[in-house]
Parts: sequence; structure tokens; C-alpha cells
Amino acid sequence: MSSSEAGTIRRRGRPFALAAALTLAALAGGCFRPLYADATVSKVGDNVRNAMLSIEVPEIKGLVGHYLRNELVFEFDGGGAPDLQKKFRLVANTTESLEVITVDYANGRADSAILVATADWQLLRNGSNEVIASGQSVVRAPYERSTQRFANLRAARDAQIRAAKNLAQLIRARVAADLTA
Repeated sequence: MSSSEAGTIRRRGRPFALAAALTLAALAGGCFRPLYADATVSKVGDNVRNAMLSIEVPEIKGLVGHYLRNELVFEFDGGGAPDLQKKFRLVANTTESLEVITVDYANGRADSAILVATADWQLLRNGSNEVIASGQSVVRAPYERSTQRFANLRAARDAQIRAAKNLAQLIRARVAADLTA
């Protein structure tokens, strides 16, 4: 068999492989459903979107906790559903630590750092305090440090805000997945 005949045989198999892949994708397409759709039932009744709207978030201690609470309120209800009966409560505690990456050996100062923010959270049913979901989320937010004191403070604050936003997105995704029946 010459090399031109081998190339012809390989090309004939490509349409079959493509058709098989498309058929498989079409069959599997019915297995997936949108997480926030009206038809997606939650394990606590109603659909996932309405269950997320009925989650209240009490105050969380610390600066990262303050920003995290604000972001969670927005993630769960867009910040605009105060008239709904809150059936659930998300309780969270945050901790943060600092990792130094590089040090300028001439003056002994850190050139950059990473803020490691951790949130331990529980989704509780109001009234009975039944734990519906719980978890721990960890994010890292790097930032540059300089010799200017206020620039360091602002960079650290920006890292805390970024960490809180990322934590809120992680927690929202985990809560939505845990609420799905």
C-alpha cells in the first residue's frame, strides 16, 4: 500500500468520526439542564433560583467578612428582594493570612504578598437550624507592595475586596449545587 492510499483511507474515516461525535453530543445534550432555570428543582422545595432568593446573610466579622457579606447578598438576590420571606440563613466566618513571595534583600522589605482568605460557611434553615449545606472556600489574592505606606494599605485593601468577591462567587456556586435535587 502506497502512502497516497493510506491517506485516502484516513480521510474516509473522518466523516464517520465527526458524525459519531455530533450524534453523541446531541444525545447527551438532553442530560444537561441549566442550574438557575425555573424547571431545576431544589431539594428544599421550589426551584433553585427562588431558594437562593430566600437566603439571608447576617453580618460577618472583619473587613473581608464585611465585603463578603455585601457580595453574598448581591450574589443571592441581586440586592433587590427584601420583601421575600427568608427561609434560610448563611452563616460564615472568615480568616485571612499573608504569604510573602519575594523579599528585597537590600532593605529587607517584601516586594509582593498574597492574601489568603478562608471562609467557613453553613446554610441553615431558619427556625430549626437544620444544616442544609456547609463548606470551606479558600482564595488567594496577590498584590504588590512598595515603600509607600498608604500605597501598601490601599493594595492590601484591594486584595481583600478581590478575595471577598471571589469567595462570594465560590460560595454561591457551591450553595446552588448543594440545593439542586
